[in-house]
Amino acid sequence: MLFPGMKINKIDSDGDSANIEIDYAIIIKNMDDAEQDTRWYGKGLLKITELVIDSESFPELPATVKSADIKDNQMTYRDEVVIPVKSHGNVGITLQFENFDSSVKFIGEHMTFELSGHEKYIEHV
Repeated sequence: MLFPGMKINKIDSDGDSANIEIDYAIIIKNMDDAEQDTRWYGKGLLKITELVIDSESFPELPATVKSADIKDNQMTYRDEVVIPVKSHGNVGITLQFENFDSSVKFIGEHMTFELSGHEKYIEHV
């Protein structure tokens, strides 16, 4: 799943958990021995629980992601992650949005992402 260009509809955070509703995510699928990958889009919910870092300011939503760092313990992935996500430990996400200067950061103990519904085909790449 690619983060640049991703559309975020809603962010709910209560100090213990954060729910990030993703309306438009680009997904690249590849198959063994295939000459081309395929590009799809989908929707889903990214959830981080047992927060230790919780952002207080968000852009006006819906908003478009410019860049993201996804933390999975000692690893940090920039702008992309393999889905589905189900990790625990020192995990979270730092989002940079278009036309918003501050970072939006959620770090916690558990992070999950699952697609809701079926992805829609865009093209071969």
